[in-house]
Amino acid sequence: MRNRFPSAVAFALCVAALQVLVGAQEGRGRGLAAGGTTAGAGRGYPTPEEYGRSKEAQAHAARARAIAGSDAKLMARVENTCGPLGPQRPALEAQNAGQKPEPPRVVEPVRIFDNLWYFGFNTVGAWAIQTSGGIILIDALNTVQDAETIIEPALRKAGLDPADVKYVIVGHGHFDHFGGAPHFQDKYRARVAMSALDWDLVERPNPNANPAQANRPRPRRDVVVADGQTITVGDTTITLMVTPGHTVGTLAYLIPVKQRGQPLTALMLSGANITPDRASLTAFDRALDAAKAAGAQALINGHPGLFGDELGWMDQLRATPGGPNEFVYTKDQFGKFIDIMKACAASRVVAMGL
Repeated sequence: MRNRFPSAVAFALCVAALQVLVGAQEGRGRGLAAGGTTAGAGRGYPTPEEYGRSKEAQAHAARARAIAGSDAKLMARVENTCGPLGPQRPALEAQNAGQKPEPPRVVEPVRIFDNLWYFGFNTVGAWAIQTSGGIILIDALNTVQDAETIIEPALRKAGLDPADVKYVIVGHGHFDHFGGAPHFQDKYRARVAMSALDWDLVERPNPNANPAQANRPRPRRDVVVADGQTITVGDTTITLMVTPGHTVGTLAYLIPVKQRGQPLTALMLSGANITPDRASLTAFDRALDAAKAAGAQALINGHPGLFGDELGWMDQLRATPGGPNEFVYTKDQFGKFIDIMKACAASRVVAMGL
């Protein structure tokens, strides 16, 4: 098993790497939006020492392990999700281990469910949901050029028409999620939806932003999403929940999908499980409770590798479309996974003394 409790030096290197990667998006550190109002701004994570000496944090982590029990799939999620840093992108995992991260590369589109495709890069992607009334895009990659040269061809390769895109729903206000949205807004008159605080984030000049991003087009303010709001296109209704932490207005989604003709619900966490304070933890727990009540059975996110070998799972689905789908859990398993995520997030918050 990987060590989820790195030394203080390794932790400092990991945080520095996180600042570099997040700064490349919007000039932020520790996974928080600049100018954010959450009480934990500037912290984000406990140090390994704080985490290790907090009896309450260790109790939460022990509860997560007890929930997983002998289920190997769930215990793998505990290893990935618990610890002072929680789930990290593969690039950060590699740097933390003193390895060279895999560079970004375009991946082939893959059909995760009957009505849901992933495309983009090995490091960040977009999702297309096919409905009876058109297409809903979740996120839009980094730039207008990405939208033109990666998303549009991927949609066509999947047998979908880019002109049918009705909505682009942006999980949070970083360029690698909203950068391609202006293309669909301008060319196809697609609606663009985001939380109010993250619309503010997108529109507000950031003096610390990457200079290369300064002149990139940004979407015009359109649909403002409130916590618990739904968006319906044709036969598909997505529920959106505001889960501040990665940014002040990060979204989580409940998405109805079909697995070989059978309906199930997928949970998408645009901000992983970053909960830097009690308020963000409460919002995160509320979203997870809604997912459990909906009987969700799958977890997806915009950065493959956060919650398991998702790129490997995608490769399996490309090679054997009718084979096992590792994104899918039983309802009982996923309910336990939700409780594991809650316990692991709580362990970090209490370790910071919040």
